[in-house]
Amino acid sequence: MSSTKNVKGNRQVVVACSNSEQIFKIPDGLDLEDKTVVQNWIVKWGILYVGYVNGEEETIEFEWEDDHGCKYSDAEIDDADEHNVEYDQDNEE
Repeated sequence: MSSTKNVKGNRQVVVACSNSEQIFKIPDGLDLEDKTVVQNWIVKWGILYVGYVNGEEETIEFEWEDDHGCKYSDAEIDDADEHNVEYDQDNEE
């Protein structure tokens, strides 16, 4: 299994599927599956909610939406390259 930590060279996004597919950029350096940092995460009403173990919460709006529609409501972590999503800091050298 590859790493789900979002870092330069291994960019990750959250793909949520309900009536449309929505793509959310994950904050730099964050691994949503790291239970020492992230208590939980969920996508609801077009917003990615991240709850941290320290009690803080973060909301992230989707970066991109495709109206092709989805059969099932679902959200997963996926490789950013699979969805042609670029992170600004990756273009800076």
